[in-house]
Amino acid sequence: MTERPLILICDDDAEFLKSLQLSLRSNFEIHAANTVVQAKALAGRYEYDAAIIDLNFEGQEFDGIHLLDHMGKRSPGTFLIVLSGDKSVRRVVEAMRRKLFEFVHKEGDFFDQLHASLTRATQLKRARATQAAQRYLTESPQVEEILKTAERILASSMDAPILIVGETGSGKEFLTQHIAHALKMRLVAANMGGIPKDMAESILFGHERGAFTGAIANKMGLIESGHDGIFFLDEIGECSAAVQTKLLRVLQEKEVHPLGALRPRKIKVRFIAATNRELDQMVSEGTFRLDLLQRLNTFVLRLPPLRERPEDILFYANLFLEECGDADVCYTITPEGAKTLLAHPWPGNTRELKSVIQRIVVLSNKRIIDASTVLEAIGLGRDPSATSAGHSKVAVLEDNFRRGELIKALKDSGGNKRVTAKGLGVSEATVYRWVKDFGLKALGARQ
Repeated sequence: MTERPLILICDDDAEFLKSLQLSLRSNFEIHAANTVVQAKALAGRYEYDAAIIDLNFEGQEFDGIHLLDHMGKRSPGTFLIVLSGDKSVRRVVEAMRRKLFEFVHKEGDFFDQLHASLTRATQLKRARATQAAQRYLTESPQVEEILKTAERILASSMDAPILIVGETGSGKEFLTQHIAHALKMRLVAANMGGIPKDMAESILFGHERGAFTGAIANKMGLIESGHDGIFFLDEIGECSAAVQTKLLRVLQEKEVHPLGALRPRKIKVRFIAATNRELDQMVSEGTFRLDLLQRLNTFVLRLPPLRERPEDILFYANLFLEECGDADVCYTITPEGAKTLLAHPWPGNTRELKSVIQRIVVLSNKRIIDASTVLEAIGLGRDPSATSAGHSKVAVLEDNFRRGELIKALKDSGGNKRVTAKGLGVSEATVYRWVKDFGLKALGARQ
């Protein structure tokens, strides 16, 4: 059973403290303190994943700002969240200048925001601890299921290949690294896009001394070096006809034939291939072997693009902020900034998201990341020539935002346009037009 995250709550309202503790204890281990002195003592004894701190402590020697400063210095690994009803601009700004993860106002239905903030904070804490283990971090149920499926396949006695299909930047190689680590299997990887075509056979399958000019010694190929482990071949759609023929022999006969060798060599390797291309179409065009595709198609894992797993967008954004940002600064994404991140289609997937976060950190120099900060960072990464005449980058980003809102509303309504229109506050005719303009007919199939 996974140990629950440990949370410290400090608030001078005893009844509120008890209520909050009861509300959170199903998901978190809670330690409560109603004085700053008590909270400091607890922080000296325990390593907390996150701390929820009020600002005002009437009649006490110290206030919440003092506790933020204390924990910022003494407990640098703890994510600090302010939960306060104080609306003083001066006090809010004073708090935000600290190493703060998020500021949550005690108003309206604040609990959902607080719970989401705690969840993100504890996820990042977990991410720090597991990144070195090459774990594929995700909050997407789809991807979690893909991970489980891949692990089951490779752990079975069936020696069949796996084909991972996904867009550029969606994390195909990292997923393979995670699987290899989880199963404690050695991994050897190659990317066909980075191998010169005239050297591909030698690099993948090896060669014997004298096989060609410059072959002054025997050389083991990458596939054979993966013996008793996993061999991962990315961009398999880039393979030449000759390489495809030899790969088919690897999959069918479990052997490699180095260049210049008199006979093939038996190998024991689990084969994973990945592609961002439509291999079926390549077969129709005569550029990919049908029999090779048939062998690869035994187990196909389709890794969804980032835009189809919104759970991961904010998760990765916070993870990249933690990775790329100043160690002494804690960045906060506002609700408007989060909506803008969720609305962008991310054609470059996690690779593009990381670039955007890097631009935010380096160029904006802001702790508070709002919609305008995100839009500016996305715009800086765009090629102006890619935008049609008379249509500014801001307009393109606004369309992306509207598209994201429409996708969410259609999913929530099960594709019902009437319900979607009501939820978005627009006419049904407008929803029909947007569905057509944004190419969402599949989502809006239900009338």
